[in-house]
Amino acid sequence: MRKSIFLAAILSVVIYLLIFPKEAFEASLSGLKLWFYTILPSLLPFLILSDFLIKTDKIPSALKYVENIFQKLLGLTSYGTYAFLMGVFCGYPMGAKLTGDLYREGKISQNEAFYLLSFANNASPMFVTSYVLLNSLKLSGYTIITFVILYSSVLLTSVTARIWLHRWDIEPGSKNYSLMSDPATKYSLIELIDTSIMSGFETIVRLGGYIILFSIGAALISRLTVFMPAVSSILTGTIEITTGIWKISRSDFPISGKYIIILTLTSFGGFSSIAQTKGVLRGTPLKISYYMICKTLNAVYTLLILILLFVIKSI
Repeated sequence: MRKSIFLAAILSVVIYLLIFPKEAFEASLSGLKLWFYTILPSLLPFLILSDFLIKTDKIPSALKYVENIFQKLLGLTSYGTYAFLMGVFCGYPMGAKLTGDLYREGKISQNEAFYLLSFANNASPMFVTSYVLLNSLKLSGYTIITFVILYSSVLLTSVTARIWLHRWDIEPGSKNYSLMSDPATKYSLIELIDTSIMSGFETIVRLGGYIILFSIGAALISRLTVFMPAVSSILTGTIEITTGIWKISRSDFPISGKYIIILTLTSFGGFSSIAQTKGVLRGTPLKISYYMICKTLNAVYTLLILILLFVIKSI
């Protein structure tokens, strides 16, 4: 069944490319520009440096002043804290990428990796402030309340996941890690830098491919639902949030409706970010179905918080 749906989707995209080549080209170009001008320069340096820090075991010393805070607040080890913070500041799919890398290197346990995957992969503050609030919604005075809403839902998701995974192990150096890096393996500084650069480029090129493909997919959905503009904008956002947010911001929804829908979609991340996440988790037991459930829960929490705030404001 799943294979049939996948083949039908691929066939639909091929037909779309043949019937509407100009439209598909523009969608592909839009995705390429998003990758080249935004994702590549902003994310690649962090990918390279993070891989280097993980391989040189410098993360615990770098986070020694905040490790206790996050261990008490979220129950994370120093490596888990690093994955969470980078996931918050760098955006999709950095949190998932680091979670997978840290697990492969034996720095975190499988249980902590599952726990991190539930809440450490989020939209970056830069994306929220610049693209969502300023460029799309034109709401310059909503930055603080927006962050409170988004990160409150993240914390609620982490609490829920922690209840689900109440037996997860947070002890660093635990012997039950299923993947362990070889401590005897030694690399020169140049070899480490070279390896980190190649790893960063491999990841960033893969992300570019996903972004382009899902930009075309969003354009296809938009074409199929052209006579239902409201439905079209929301469905497009579930496929690729950047395109969807742009369409929703220019729709006939009232500004409050736009704000609610866009923040909910931002918490979910779209199927493009889900595909990117699946790509960076290769070689780990971390399940994408679990991640999708957690991101859906995150979006639901965001929606409920927004509805509650609007109800309180109307009283």
